[in-house]
Parts: sequence; structure tokens; C-alpha cells
Amino acid sequence: MNQALVNLMNKWKWNGVFIIGGLLIGAGVADCIISIKKMDLNQIARGLTIFSAGLTILVVMDSSKTQKKAELVQQETQARLKKIEQQLHVIAEAQKMTHTQFADIKKLLQNEEKIN
Repeated sequence: MNQALVNLMNKWKWNGVFIIGGLLIGAGVADCIISIKKMDLNQIARGLTIFSAGLTILVVMDSSKTQKKAELVQQETQARLKKIEQQLHVIAEAQKMTHTQFADIKKLLQNEEKIN
């Protein structure tokens, strides 16, 4: 499927779940308000349960979004660290080559001094 279509479908799914959560919260609050006038404890408990279900849905959805963002940040950080690791490896190799060249030059100078 087209990526834009997939993104649109995911957006509608997320929005649908948010709407369901909001409706449950609203229904729970309305049920509690109605039951307070009647002083019906069973209806109050049912309203609070419905409210709690809606709130749970919204919290889980928010946590999921936050987790996805955190995972993206972690992946970007891992990619940066990998690049830094590669750069440090290149620097270490260059430094090793420099030390080798320095040792070779030192040997040549010592040989030159022995000859003279």
C-alpha cells in the first residue's frame, strides 16, 4: 500500500480510539452526575468504572505515542553513536599509522647517526 494511505489509516485508528476514550469519559461523568441526583450507588460505581475505562484508554494511547517517540530518539542516538565510533576508529588507525611512521623515521635517524 501507499505510505501516505497507511499513515492516513493509522491516523484514523488513533483518532477513533481517542474518540472512544473521550466518549467513555463523558458517559462516565454523565452517569455519575445523573446518579448523584438519584443517590444510586450502583450507578455511581458504574459511571466511575466507565470513566476509568475511558481515562485508561487515553493514558495508554498517550504512553504508546510517547514510547514511539522515545524509540525514534533512541534509534537516532544509536546511529549517531555508531558514526562517532567509526570516526574514533579511523582516528585510532591514523594515530597508529603515525606512530609507526614516527618509529620508522626514528630508526632511519638512528641508522643515519650510526653511519656518520
